[in-house]
Amino acid sequence: VERGAALVQLPLPASAYAHAAQPSLQDLRIVDARGERVPFAVLAPRAPEPQSAELQRAATLYPLPPKPAAGGVWPSPVEIQVQGDRVSVTSRGKAASSAAGARSGGWLFDLGERQRDDPPPHSLRVQWSSPTEFAASFSFETSDDLRSWRRGGYGQLMALSATAGPLTQPLIVLPANAGRFVRLVWADAANAPTLTTAHALSSQPRSRVLDAPAELIFAASAQPVGKSADAPPAGALHFDLGGVLPLVQLELRLPAGTRVVPAQVQGRNRVEDPWRELAASVFYRLEREGNASVSPPLALRTSARYLRIVPDARGAALDAQQTQLVVQAQLASLVFAAQGQAPYVLLAGSSDAARSALPLATLVPSLDDERARFGRSSLGPWSEVAAVARAQEVQQKLATLRPLLLWAVLLAGVAALGFMVWRLARDKPSNA
Repeated sequence: VERGAALVQLPLPASAYAHAAQPSLQDLRIVDARGERVPFAVLAPRAPEPQSAELQRAATLYPLPPKPAAGGVWPSPVEIQVQGDRVSVTSRGKAASSAAGARSGGWLFDLGERQRDDPPPHSLRVQWSSPTEFAASFSFETSDDLRSWRRGGYGQLMALSATAGPLTQPLIVLPANAGRFVRLVWADAANAPTLTTAHALSSQPRSRVLDAPAELIFAASAQPVGKSADAPPAGALHFDLGGVLPLVQLELRLPAGTRVVPAQVQGRNRVEDPWRELAASVFYRLEREGNASVSPPLALRTSARYLRIVPDARGAALDAQQTQLVVQAQLASLVFAAQGQAPYVLLAGSSDAARSALPLATLVPSLDDERARFGRSSLGPWSEVAAVARAQEVQQKLATLRPLLLWAVLLAGVAALGFMVWRLARDKPSNA
């Protein structure tokens, strides 16, 4: 125990999964220095917490020309030039002045060209120079090419004075299908503010990692032979993770040089189990001008102890000595009550033990409140309990001898039955 508390958290290392005899960690148990059981529960890793970051991009403002007559088309103050994938926007006249903006019946906003992965803008935030107090209503439309326009909606910009400070409403809420250009028209241009700058606002979804996965690195190993194990495919690399680990992603760390490896990822929990297909991916390492770019990690949501990378037969063979497997495993924690006499011992390795963990809600009724008050502990080196090891050896020997004993009993029964038949046949009186 590194930091004491009524409830202490123990993050499980990969070695705990390796020593557990049951994949569900059912055989784990905590005892104190006197061998008395200590109540504990399994604390699963928390999912990432979704968040949203606000992004802003400067928009370009252009004052609109005088409002056309009824039924006329409002001339655009800018023109578009398309050159390949580039779209450039240029003003038809000189740069707009503040005075021109003040006399204008509205404004044209260029939100800029959005890349494929950029989130769409949800609103437009404007700033103005004057007047200090106003309430200006407007309507607006949006367009992608300045030719066809879609109705956007209505709104109001506002600036008021109050004893606690100025009250402002600077946002223009955009529809979901807003285009690159926004055309704002004042309901009453005489009372409208003079706009100076504008920024397009968008929300970038992201997540905050609460319980980071553990990164583990493995070298290739020989594939063990089981009862139902098939011969490994040519060029396949086998990796033993030591225990059944909850995997979230993996990557293949390739040696230096440019390499492209299309491959299948297979997994299983026991040597006797058949291989199951987990994913197909292309692992690569590309070197350009002294810099190397590698393939992104492969996302997985599975549990496995043994992994096998089977490269496509049309690709180059993998170097087993220089290729490593890097996995991210979402390992659980234990929470135990600091009762009894320290130090505490974690027991594992029983193939027939009943579950000892309490339900988490039983041990920690208010998890959100208690989590910040958890103590902290870490696991020391593993050691073998001699008495348990001897008992296990005896059980293994009995398991080995049990078929022989069964055959011996069967043969003895057959022999006894044969002897009884012989005696009956001998003692039967012959017919006169």
